Amino acid sequence: MMWRKALRALIWITIVCAVLVGIMFLFFEPWTIPGDDPQLAVSIEPTMSVGDSVLVMRASGASDGALVRCTDPDAPARFVIGRVIGSGGDTIEFQNGLLLVNGKTPSSSVACDQAVVKMRNPANQDEEDLACYMEDFAGSTHPALRSVKSSPRDSKAEVESGKVFLVSDNRPMHLDSRDFNTVAASSCHRVAFRMWSMGGWSDAKKRLTVLW
Repeated sequence: MMWRKALRALIWITIVCAVLVGIMFLFFEPWTIPGDDPQLAVSIEPTMSVGDSVLVMRASGASDGALVRCTDPDAPARFVIGRVIGSGGDTIEFQNGLLLVNGKTPSSSVACDQAVVKMRNPANQDEEDLACYMEDFAGSTHPALRSVKSSPRDSKAEVESGKVFLVSDNRPMHLDSRDFNTVAASSCHRVAFRMWSMGGWSDAKKRLTVLW
């Protein structure tokens, strides 16, 4: 009978879905980006936003260019988020607001769809214009923000073995290794997918997105 075939198909679909969900949670951890730290909230823009529900790989470690969640070296019960821009032996510099990795600046010749982004700086509550551009680094293409008017102070760091240097995609309003130094690579987990955002389904760029 037709209803028996339909019921059998529904049962098999349910079993397959359950297996797929089980596999997903075996390799990935669901996590919602908290909004209790204004500096973290602004530093992860424009790639991610507070309230995004993401899948984080359970396996630790990440390669250059990867977006990762790492244990906060200053508060082990909390996390920091950044892009791996250097590992053991690399030299990371900021000169006049520009990032240099081993003396070379990552390619960033293409502007984002929204070339200028207005964002409030939590340090002084001033609203600032930030230039958005697509950056190519280590096989990753991602948006990054740069100050339009002022340039942050210059800095230079050598990355130790077993450590990684994190850089916020929001370069001027950062919360990254320029603030808390390098972090242990073993404490980092790749942020792989965004499942949902506060914007819901109305924002196609903020849902079901591959982030790695």
